[in-house]
Amino acid sequence: MNAPVSQRPVAVVTGGARGIGLACAHWFLDHGYAVALIDRDADTLPRAQAELLQRAGADQVLAVLADVSQPDAVSGAFARIDATFGRIDALVNNAGVAVFKQIGEHTFADWREVMATNLDGVFLCSQAAVPVMRRGVQAGRAAAVVNIASISDLRTSTMRVAYGTSKAAV
Repeated sequence: MNAPVSQRPVAVVTGGARGIGLACAHWFLDHGYAVALIDRDADTLPRAQAELLQRAGADQVLAVLADVSQPDAVSGAFARIDATFGRIDALVNNAGVAVFKQIGEHTFADWREVMATNLDGVFLCSQAAVPVMRRGVQAGRAAAVVNIASISDLRTSTMRVAYGTSKAAV
């Protein structure tokens, strides 16, 4: 790591380009954090970054286009975040997808896409963040990982079989 360590705590939010993820990013900015968004949506991510930049300096917001289900993409995203901020104090594993089909129409490819994003992504991002977070803990700072689940982990839906299963696993 060659980047100077940010004076602000740094939060990483996956699936940060809209919805709960974007709301989390706003919350972190409001509470003095710098924010790194990770999202695979190349159309929405720049709009989210622009929205956040209206309330924060360019040194406080980083948008990284990456798919959390892809190990190399995750490694690259976290290397970029580390190089930019030099620290990670919070990780919000929020990225998620759902396929709306009944189980008889659900393909194995549908199942794997949901599991790869919603479950494997939590593992991959946590694994990539921990070494950076550990440096901060060793320096006396606190760190936290928050995994976003869903009410669908408790209440089944005939149209979101893989989604409910993935969120129950989270």
